[in-house]
Order: sequence, then structure tokens, then C-alpha cells
Amino acid sequence: MSKEYISCLMHVVIGTHGQRNYLTADVRSQLSVYLSAVSKSKGMKLVALGGSENHIHVLLALPSKLSVESAILPLKQSSTTWIRQKFEALRSFSWATGFAAFSISRSQLDSTLLYIQNQEQYHWKKSFQEEYKDFLLYHHLPFTEATLFDE
Repeated sequence: MSKEYISCLMHVVIGTHGQRNYLTADVRSQLSVYLSAVSKSKGMKLVALGGSENHIHVLLALPSKLSVESAILPLKQSSTTWIRQKFEALRSFSWATGFAAFSISRSQLDSTLLYIQNQEQYHWKKSFQEEYKDFLLYHHLPFTEATLFDE
């Protein structure tokens, strides 16, 4: 084969520190534009961003040379600084220490996009904590409930 052909779609969930309600619709909208530019500068593509006031869901297309962690940590770090500078009321903003990332196939793309785009409505019925635990259980990822949201 003469070329590399990579399709690496990653559904990433990042919560705010202490699940604080920092992320208004306006903040998320501007954050989407900002993270899209940062992603592009790192060789990634931000496909979608959605969420609610205490977390975001990001769908990223990763290049072959980036690990999941080396893709996500710069997004978290740079957006923390950007949010603190851009929004005066959010000077103490920070993301939770960890994150979750789940690979998805092309066959799951449409349903994942719909899920990410409808986060606000989704959370009328289910809390972020419930959603996060459900994701981990669905993907058979072990966790200790007592320390899952420990900051």
C-alpha cells in the first residue's frame, strides 16, 4: 500500500471541575469555535461539540500520530486559559482532572452527532453523573463510584 488511510473518530466527554454549571449556551457556542481552531492547529478536526452547563461532548477526528491523551490535554489546557480570559465571570474556571474517550465507527456517526447536538434536551431526563456512569458501564470500563467525581 502506498498511503495511510485513517478513520479515527473519538467521542470525548469532559466535565467541569466539581460539575459546576459554568458552560452557558453562549460559552459553549464560542468554545466550539475556539476548540475547532485549536484542533485544526494540532492536525485534528472537531466534528461536533455539544453539552450542558457542566460538561461537553466533543467528536474529534484524530490523525494517526496523536494519542488520545496528547490530543485532548492541549484542548483542555488551552481552553481553560481562553475561558478565564474571555469571560470575566469565569476567572476560576477549570475542567475536571480526567475525561472519557470512546472510539466510534462510521456506522455510529449519525447517531453520535445527533446525541451530541441534543445534549441539553437529553439532560432534562438524566443527570451528567448518570450519563457518565452509563457510558463507562456500556463500554465495560471499571470505576469506583465513590471516587468517580472526586476532585
